[in-house]
Amino acid sequence: MGFFSPWFFAGVLAAGIPIWLHLLKRHKSDPRLFPSLMFFERREQSSVVHKRLDYILLFALRTLMILLLVLLFANPFIRRATAKASGKKLVVVAVDHSFSMRAVSGGQSRLDQAKAQALDVINGTPADTAAEVIALGGQVQAMTQQTNDKNELKAAIAAIQPSDGRASFGELARFSRALTQSAKLPLDLHLISDLQKTAMPPGFADLRLDQDTSLILHPVGGEIPNWTVENVVAPRRVYDPKRVRVQATIAGFAAPAATRNASLVLNGKTVQTKSINVPANGRASVEFLGLDASYGFNRGEVRIDSADGLAADDRFLFSVERADPKKILFLDDGRRPKGQLYFRAALDSNTDAAFTMDVQRPEVGATANLSNYAVVVLDDPGILPSSLNDNLQRYVTNGGSVLVVLGPSSAALQKVPVTDDAIDSTRYAGRETQLFLTVSDIDTGHPVLKNVERFEGVRFYQVTHVTPSKSRVLARLNDQTPLVLEAQVGGGKVLIFTSPFDNSVNDFPIHASFVPFVQQSAAYLGGGGAEQPVNQVVESYVELRTGEGKNAPAEVLDQDGKRVLSLQEATTAATYPLSTEGFYEVKTASGRRTLQAVHADRRESDLSVIPKETLDLWKGTGSGSSGNGASGAAATAEDQKTPWSLSPVILLLLLLVALAESAVANGYLHAPAERQADVRKQAA
Repeated sequence: MGFFSPWFFAGVLAAGIPIWLHLLKRHKSDPRLFPSLMFFERREQSSVVHKRLDYILLFALRTLMILLLVLLFANPFIRRATAKASGKKLVVVAVDHSFSMRAVSGGQSRLDQAKAQALDVINGTPADTAAEVIALGGQVQAMTQQTNDKNELKAAIAAIQPSDGRASFGELARFSRALTQSAKLPLDLHLISDLQKTAMPPGFADLRLDQDTSLILHPVGGEIPNWTVENVVAPRRVYDPKRVRVQATIAGFAAPAATRNASLVLNGKTVQTKSINVPANGRASVEFLGLDASYGFNRGEVRIDSADGLAADDRFLFSVERADPKKILFLDDGRRPKGQLYFRAALDSNTDAAFTMDVQRPEVGATANLSNYAVVVLDDPGILPSSLNDNLQRYVTNGGSVLVVLGPSSAALQKVPVTDDAIDSTRYAGRETQLFLTVSDIDTGHPVLKNVERFEGVRFYQVTHVTPSKSRVLARLNDQTPLVLEAQVGGGKVLIFTSPFDNSVNDFPIHASFVPFVQQSAAYLGGGGAEQPVNQVVESYVELRTGEGKNAPAEVLDQDGKRVLSLQEATTAATYPLSTEGFYEVKTASGRRTLQAVHADRRESDLSVIPKETLDLWKGTGSGSSGNGASGAAATAEDQKTPWSLSPVILLLLLLVALAESAVANGYLHAPAERQADVRKQAA
């Protein structure tokens, strides 16, 4: 037996408190004067009777309470034999079923070889030792509970299927640490894997194993040459098939220089094939010009001829949508024609023009069917016809988008069209302080402003000052004048730019930030906001619903065209995990449809093996030798015992004694009923 905090035993001195209360307290009596005794010497009369113990049971309970309290703080413990001393342990068989385990050597996949070795481990496990089978990918999947039934364990091994995820040894170490804490048993962890270097976590500390965890490695496969389609860059949407470019990167891992044939496949049909020279252990790019996609969603991929053991990474999937360019209505009164020329040039600079521009006078826009346009641009509006204002208001309320570019003519307005934000004045850069204004504050997280590089070098000589009441300021000049504002009106959006696009009172159109600003503004306003990607890696998530449409159903169809969501998930799930390669048709709760192309993480294509030195260090983080000779034996014997605190037992006893003391004190010290009655009579 031992004590964690022996210094608390000084608290035993507190046991004198009940002794003083019950034994040493003095009897006090009121003195009375008597004349005949006035010449006697004054002495204190002793009374042996009043120094006897009163209420012995109560005294014993109070003393015991103090002693138990002292023991509780001293935290005594006893040493108990651990499970290790009894020879018990838990065997965990971890089978790697990540994407790289699809590699074939000797006519058999690495996963099949791993499952065969796992069966050998189960057969060699003693009948009285519990075991558990887990499958290792991006996450750890428990295939069984802890059991001694070998038939169940073997069936679980046979049920492991190849996955498209990426292995993570950091997740395996975390799982083992949690398991040792819950099982309270030594752990034999059998890892059957190709031991890829890319499965290592960023920090070696994430591989730490708990004490009494023995890591036994069973390597399968090895480092072999491998070529893969590492990446494909393709547009999300196709408007003009002749202007489309598809770029692919072909990589070789531990591979000699070779020539590979790369093919562009669209909807199952090979449309182009090119030969590419891949350097040893290097990369090469190939570009395909033109993509004759049909209207709607198209399933594309880039393939190379298979010449290695891992054929699963010889293709890379991507998704494109063929659509007609959206229309932009540019309302211009003709007084500043350069504005629409600069705007058109910025739109047409895109390799795949997503928009076409129709220029009209404001009078025409008053009667036009604005619902045919994705975006309406008001360039330097002056006094507008009331019918145009009404038409724009209906258009935006029903979900349309407007870009308002304020200029010198807008000074005649009192309010910004559609948003009704107040226009205070036209502001010029003061000659006495500065010759021009620059952008000093910008919301770079907004989709319109994320690539404009803070309008670097742009000079503004004149701006229209707007006081926002319904709008949110996205960018300000160095005198705090709003430059870019956004407002939500009904179901649509309005973007306001407070200086013109004609290169007259600013030099914005001749700077590099003008083109991305125009293209991103058109995409944001005409595309309904930021869109989630459609070409994703395995183990990503696709968003099914946001704040709106909470109860509206979503739908996900897998590569076989089967619905993967239950009725409850269709109305409640916020995201869906993309766990395997292939194409997924997704309809979100808001009604937007996409075709998701999912590919395996290409880090799995690098079959380089973890160095032996690193593996030895990993195994050393668990169990290890405790020394040699007698000192080693003593350390081993000490490790087989663990301190077990007695504090819970003492605390329970203290609680029981406290309750007993309270009951006894109430019975001893409570005044009798007759005496209470006399006291009440005297008081009356």
